[in-house]
Amino acid sequence: MIIASGPYLSPHFVQTVTRNAWPVVDAGGATEHELFGPDFQFAESGEALREIRSRPDIRLLTSGEHALDWVSRELAGTATDKAVLLFKDKARFRRLLQPLFPTLSFTELSLEALRTHVPDAADYPFVAKPSVGFFSIGVHIIRTAADWEKARELIGAEVASVKSIFPEHMLSQTRFLLESYIEGTEFAVDAYYDSAGRPVILNILEHRYAGPEDVSDRLYVSSKRIIEALEPQARKFLDDINGLAGIRNFPLHAEFRRDGSGRLVPIEINPLRFGGWCTTGDFAHFAWGFNTYELFMNGARPDWETVFSGREDNEYGLIVLDNSTGIPGQQIRSFDYGALLQRFSTPLHLSQMDFSAFPLFGFLFVETGPSSRAEFDWILNSDLREFVRTGPNGVFNT
Repeated sequence: MIIASGPYLSPHFVQTVTRNAWPVVDAGGATEHELFGPDFQFAESGEALREIRSRPDIRLLTSGEHALDWVSRELAGTATDKAVLLFKDKARFRRLLQPLFPTLSFTELSLEALRTHVPDAADYPFVAKPSVGFFSIGVHIIRTAADWEKARELIGAEVASVKSIFPEHMLSQTRFLLESYIEGTEFAVDAYYDSAGRPVILNILEHRYAGPEDVSDRLYVSSKRIIEALEPQARKFLDDINGLAGIRNFPLHAEFRRDGSGRLVPIEINPLRFGGWCTTGDFAHFAWGFNTYELFMNGARPDWETVFSGREDNEYGLIVLDNSTGIPGQQIRSFDYGALLQRFSTPLHLSQMDFSAFPLFGFLFVETGPSSRAEFDWILNSDLREFVRTGPNGVFNT
């Protein structure tokens, strides 16, 4: 069963749902979405709830973070709700994992306590972020006391500035987490726990950054090399976690770092979905040619040998076109998507967003060969101002 909500649903996601005739519950804003069409029949909420509560083995998949409010409200007390709370609340997640990672320290603070908190010298470096978060909003890497002085003034303002877009169940404005910073390469994994609680890996992407202070979600890259090198370790990582959680038939999007010793250290696990706003779920379709949503709902797994055939030397990028211009979206008249696409040798798909309403221009999926890797370096460091027009007469301000 699909729990769908606004404000964004991708064409690929909706086409998959309608093609398979999966029942869809409107968790808010889905019925108004033009992709479903006026004749689409949504599941009646009461009937859907009775089926969900009577079938502990039912497979549930949300369209994104906004749908979790419906889950917590309508499925309160169920195993699904408990699993969502366990993963979505970062402090609760850290407490769960203490037996596996006893040396990782964390402290949860209110906004008021955050503003007066004085870290011990031994606490540095650490990461400050909302206890419930989304899109790396309000996330800061703290290496020095000066960093902390600056960050604690910014965090509250940053999350408050998007309060109308991302409500409290998606982005906490009142509770914040300070946790150990782990040096190493960061990865994102789409997976699910099957009917026996075993993890099935659906995709692995390396989260690349422009530099050590970068915390943006601008670029994720996947390849045969990345997946084959990480898949066994990622599977064991998720298996160890479920030894504590005991979850079945559950999709997730996990993020972790591999430290200098090769150990995987958890950052967070996002429940009942893959990458936010249909990103990594759609990415698998455009990059690898299989349908992540169908694999989960059917209890299947990728045939990696077939998937990689003909793609052995390629890298595939998910580019989050966040508004890094420094110009508020309401002041931007247009974004030159055509000029952006010309900067890439093989763009695969572009999803445009309403940048006046959301802090991003869209999502871009691309393919690069060995001779075009510099495209990733460029987009990591671009502020995108060259594609923005704020003035009259078609002039793009840079």
